[in-house]
Amino acid sequence: MRLLKFISAFLATAVVLLVFVVGLNWGAFQTFLDNREAFMEGSEWVPKTQSLRGLTEYIEENPQHASIASIVLEHPDSTLYFQADIPRPMGSLSDLFLMTAYAIEMDRGSVDGNQSIALDEINAFLLPEVNNSIHNDAITYADQNGWIDNGKISISDALTLLSYFNDPALADYLWWNLQPYDWESFKQKFDLDVTEMPLPYSGLYLSISETITDESIDSLIDQWGNRRGEYRSHVIELSDQFVNDESLSRDWSEELENNRLGRSFMEERDALELFPKTTASEAVSFLRNLRNSDMISEDSAEMVLNWMRAPYQDRSEITRDFTDYGALFDNRMGLLNGFDFGTLVYTGETKVQAIFFDRLPIGFWFHMSGTHMHQDFQQRLVYDPALIDLMEKVSLRTSQDEFNNDVQPN
Repeated sequence: MRLLKFISAFLATAVVLLVFVVGLNWGAFQTFLDNREAFMEGSEWVPKTQSLRGLTEYIEENPQHASIASIVLEHPDSTLYFQADIPRPMGSLSDLFLMTAYAIEMDRGSVDGNQSIALDEINAFLLPEVNNSIHNDAITYADQNGWIDNGKISISDALTLLSYFNDPALADYLWWNLQPYDWESFKQKFDLDVTEMPLPYSGLYLSISETITDESIDSLIDQWGNRRGEYRSHVIELSDQFVNDESLSRDWSEELENNRLGRSFMEERDALELFPKTTASEAVSFLRNLRNSDMISEDSAEMVLNWMRAPYQDRSEITRDFTDYGALFDNRMGLLNGFDFGTLVYTGETKVQAIFFDRLPIGFWFHMSGTHMHQDFQQRLVYDPALIDLMEKVSLRTSQDEFNNDVQPN
């Protein structure tokens, strides 16, 4: 009888705890249940990629998921290209072009970097349940650093903050504040044939959410994939409506609060196909032009480089290997991207790089994302001879395999 009472008490306590824990975290628990299959996607690669050597093996066996372009400025022939001409979604790395546009206009005097922005105007672009924690962290950081005064932040500090947090609401405000802007002339100025220019994230996310359409993601990609100009106009219109149409904004916000985007992890990952794209080769060419102040004034280029440097100044793990380092990284569902430049302590040589991982299996993406493996890989690809040699061999073998496949008789 005593044993029975003990077991009953134990089970009762366990049930209460289970109800309490699951009840408090029901949203997260439901998300897990809805994405059980996604969490297993690519899980076979997790134990194989506990080192960067393992990651190079993944890249070689899954070239459809990665693009790399790495150039030594002092030795332009010392290049590493891997799938570098395949257009891939940038995610928030398109902010680099927004920053550059601001730097050019600030250098010309048409934009005042000291102009104040009201936080309420930035908050207007915040989609409920979409990257809210990033926005909150960004505002908290700005406040702690004294960048916010009486509910306002300067444009210059806002651009620095953007380099730290990739806050979509802040990027949207800055995008709209610059309008009208001749993005086509910007593309021509920097010889960007494939690269697509930034778009408001509010419009991008609304365009893929069930709030706007109950079509499948595949249908949306089929609908817009070959109509990029029309899609761009569609995204801009959605962002404008969200901020300026009170009735629509209220309805959409309510839907987002109840159901976020209404998409599974896999669907959200696949939908990034619609976001602005570039190639690793064009992106690294743009970075090289920035670093060398080609096609842009030295003052303008230095503004952009300083924004990229800001998050990495005085960090011991950076100063150990670099005398100069700047980067932008992005991390969103199934996508891990980075632009960076680094001058080595040992040789004084500078590398510029653009690295993309996209449409990653969700389970594998969680593994890479959680360990920041993509950032470690990108930084070490600047200075680690062993990793550089490995990737050069992977690139050579992949190119040879593609050549052999192309010359196979029908």
